[in-house]
Amino acid sequence: MLKRYALICFLSILTLIAYTQKRDLGYYLQQGYQNSPLLNDYRNQINSAIADSLLTGAARKPQVEGKSQLLYSPYYHNFGYDEVITDGGNYTAVVGVSQNVFNKKDLTNKYNTINLQKQLVSNSSVISANELNKLITEQYLTTYSGYKDFIFNKNFLELFKKENEIVKQFVINGVYKQTDYLALVVETQSQEILVRQLEAQYKKDLSSLNELCGINDPAWYELIEPELRIKGEPDISRSPVFLRYKIDSIRIENEKATVDLRYKPKINWFADAGFLSSNPWNFYRHFGYSAGISLNIPIYDGKQRGIEKQKLDFDQNTRQTYENSYHKQYLQQLQQLSDEFKALIELSERTEEQLNTSSQLVKALKDQLEAGNIQMTDYINAIKNNKTINRNINLINVQKLQVINEMNFLLTQ
Repeated sequence: MLKRYALICFLSILTLIAYTQKRDLGYYLQQGYQNSPLLNDYRNQINSAIADSLLTGAARKPQVEGKSQLLYSPYYHNFGYDEVITDGGNYTAVVGVSQNVFNKKDLTNKYNTINLQKQLVSNSSVISANELNKLITEQYLTTYSGYKDFIFNKNFLELFKKENEIVKQFVINGVYKQTDYLALVVETQSQEILVRQLEAQYKKDLSSLNELCGINDPAWYELIEPELRIKGEPDISRSPVFLRYKIDSIRIENEKATVDLRYKPKINWFADAGFLSSNPWNFYRHFGYSAGISLNIPIYDGKQRGIEKQKLDFDQNTRQTYENSYHKQYLQQLQQLSDEFKALIELSERTEEQLNTSSQLVKALKDQLEAGNIQMTDYINAIKNNKTINRNINLINVQKLQVINEMNFLLTQ
């Protein structure tokens, strides 16, 4: 019996600890950033672009390679390859070196391409982080709203239970009818069902929040009310989406320069040293070296150059259209959200006034109920009305936070 009592106490303590654990929005945002495979992908892409820059720098240096070939071509009377061509064999072992020269513009263009790629990836990472921030904050607000609803209705349930005991005594003393007591019991039972439903929904929402942030934790946590503030004034020039269009514009111009560079003359010097012989037995007599310069000049390609640049002009026109459209939508959405936020503030003030009046009415009716001076239905209706107003205030407060979240998303997007 003692062991059973100890186990019950232990489980009760664990339950109490679980229900008092708290987490805030910052914790979930940090976990979401840390566990996001997409953001990790972007980090790796930036590191890869840095490696590409190092490769470009390495490629501009002289390239050294060893070459070796042993070729034997037997020739007998009426059998074999033409000895004039094959010399009976080819035995080569040389070390060669080569390097492109006069390619400063080409290297600059390649570095620009890599730098633009890094900027695009970095900017995309910021956009994705902002989107993740918005999604996590939305789910947090949904879960927090459910938690507030659960706690509020749980407190009302405790109030109903206390009133049950009071009214039960009044029924015994003949102050209230049995039907009045039963009406309150039915309302209490309905409240119990509602509290269980809200608890189950909160657990579900909390699980969805954990899943979104890459957290594997089935425990119960109390969510702290988030403190969201509007992040500064609108400045589309610092918007990552707007910057993406600007980077795209520079990228297209850089690709045009790449097309032009393909039609520039290219000069390459090369040299080698070793032995080259058609006779393997006296190769030591054929050590030597060679050096030279190669020149490549494009002359005609069927007008491909003009066609490629025309395609890039089409890309530039498409980019400009999207940029103009985004600029208009950005300002319109901010104005709509600003108007919505002002309307919610006004609605919140009016609802708070309504709640004060309703709370005063509930308190007065409670005193009269416990004195046996009013009908039970009047008290129950007042409680229901007060619950509805409280729930409306909770929804309005969450809606204000959601609008702030939307505005911050635009201001950072």
